[in-house]
Amino acid sequence: MKIAVPCTESDLDGSVAPKLGTAKYVLLIDSNDMSFEVLDGPPKDVGSGAGVSIISLAANNDAQALLVGYAAPHIVNAMKGKSLKIVTGVKGKVRDAVQAYLIKNSVGSDGRVEQSSILGWRELWISAFRKGLRQFYQLLPKLAGVIMLLGLFRGFISEKDLFALFSGSAVQDSILGATVGSVLVGNPVNSYVIGDSLLNAGVNLSGIIALMMAWVTVGVIQLPAESAALGIRFAVVRNLCGFVMAVVMSLLVTSWGGLF
Repeated sequence: MKIAVPCTESDLDGSVAPKLGTAKYVLLIDSNDMSFEVLDGPPKDVGSGAGVSIISLAANNDAQALLVGYAAPHIVNAMKGKSLKIVTGVKGKVRDAVQAYLIKNSVGSDGRVEQSSILGWRELWISAFRKGLRQFYQLLPKLAGVIMLLGLFRGFISEKDLFALFSGSAVQDSILGATVGSVLVGNPVNSYVIGDSLLNAGVNLSGIIALMMAWVTVGVIQLPAESAALGIRFAVVRNLCGFVMAVVMSLLVTSWGGLF
């Protein structure tokens, strides 16, 4: 396979370019014997189009991988599924970078690059941890808004108001309990305290069970944050399933309890 490496020197001892647009040369390296062809990088007057020029140069010369320090995410995403794979986060000498890439990847009989198990769990965990931190940082403002909104709901709706909502009908109380629990989402400890208070006040057990289940599985208020993290379709379907299951399970538990 051919590997394209934008670099600062015209040999394998040169450094991998930190960005596509800063490459003075592009080496086309044959992974079988490490032989290479030197191509000139784009002229300086190309400006912001230098990165695209290098990608086109590598693709036109049948390169299957391009190793570089950094490439804009939208460019990397645009090349996914194409014959040329852009690998970022690469640094050091060209020779070492290519050898490291070949160690981490294997070439199948059809010429396609397949990820090798030698990649190791350590790198996978580090990558997942970084992505998780990045996503949490992006969601932090929305999560803060969710917490403050929950505080307002709990401040305005007292336990007496909750007691007055339940009629004594198992089906009605289950639906109502699931609805209230969906809005007043919180941690399990709070649901236990409210559930105990409702039970002592004589509220139907089905409503309490539905409320406690929906409290920890459904989140209407946090739906925007969940949609941003996991997608609107997943968030809506998950919450609807949680609501239905809260109602169904509360009715099943109270029905079985009555049999015994």
